[in-house]
Amino acid sequence: MPEYSSKKVELFYLAFGDIWGAEQTWRGNPNLAMYLCQLATEKTMKGFLRCLNKSYEFSHDLNALLNVLYPTLIKLDSETIKYIQYLDRWGSRLRYKSMPSDPTKEDSEIAIIRTKKIMQEFAGNSHVSKFMSEADEIWNKTLNTIREEDKKEIDALKAELEKERAKSKKT
Repeated sequence: MPEYSSKKVELFYLAFGDIWGAEQTWRGNPNLAMYLCQLATEKTMKGFLRCLNKSYEFSHDLNALLNVLYPTLIKLDSETIKYIQYLDRWGSRLRYKSMPSDPTKEDSEIAIIRTKKIMQEFAGNSHVSKFMSEADEIWNKTLNTIREEDKKEIDALKAELEKERAKSKKT
């Protein structure tokens, strides 16, 4: 886990990781992508509360978090509120198998777009923006490290393949 200047950064960092995971999986596993969008939204909301030094009951329930946040701590439009409630159902469904059907690829693609919008809305708050910016910067460094490690692995596999090809040419 990377080091943060403040514990307030941690949940935003994890939210960036969740939305990245959703972006990587939505085509092949819409259920997982929806779940990760729910997690990213949950962590963003909890990170917001942490930045305001507000306590909240431990829960994965986005509606409970929404009740703490809205309308006194943050102003959200009705579309955003409905979407948070919608995402909450998917999080519950995947934890407790309570939804009647699986999400489609289109559902999960839309969820990613809407979740990013929610994250941006929260990031616009002056109490949160610097912590979310730091989390984004740390997340981008993490991604660069992942990419560098992936490249090293790919290069090693290519070298191994070349050795195998060279051996097979000799025989």
